[in-house]
Amino acid sequence: MYPERFRLPQVTEHVLAWLERRRPGFGEWSDEVEAQLLAEARLALADVAHRFSEVAVDPGYWERLERGVFTVVLPRYFQLAREHHALQRRKYGLWRGGDLLSRAAYTGAGIAAAVTIALTRVPDWFEPLPFAFILFGPFLPDMQESFFQRRYRRQLATLVRDMGVEQRQLEAYRPLDEPLRPELGPGETHSKEKA
Repeated sequence: MYPERFRLPQVTEHVLAWLERRRPGFGEWSDEVEAQLLAEARLALADVAHRFSEVAVDPGYWERLERGVFTVVLPRYFQLAREHHALQRRKYGLWRGGDLLSRAAYTGAGIAAAVTIALTRVPDWFEPLPFAFILFGPFLPDMQESFFQRRYRRQLATLVRDMGVEQRQLEAYRPLDEPLRPELGPGETHSKEKA
């Protein structure tokens, strides 16, 4: 019906990208933070609405799309963002926040395990484990942080994909009091009128 950029999944992606640029700057999550993010979502939608008005004048479609963003997308986003924001504020629960001392301790534990294995009789399959700990110990906090960030990005991507189903419902449902054909923008005519 309309170009992809005016369909719910792409609008959702635009709004979420807009919010994700601003969310990390907030302190503790609160109702005030959600209110500010809600205001930012309105700004993001106004940006898309301005571009949509250059393509078509279909207030019914746009109102249903906005309703989908505010009643479906944002509640799910706030739930995901609240949890991830709390994890970020706690530095993902990393021991000592993944500082230099913790990285040195992980490496030291690997060295101690390697010495213990070398001095005792243990099965051969244990021998590579301490060396893996020595090699990857300094990077363990980075790997943990990367895991949580990738998981959050996957959750947001799933939210965007789910909006494809919502878009199909948006196109299938048109209230009885809404006109069948949207008004067209300036200079546009319906195909029957062109003939």
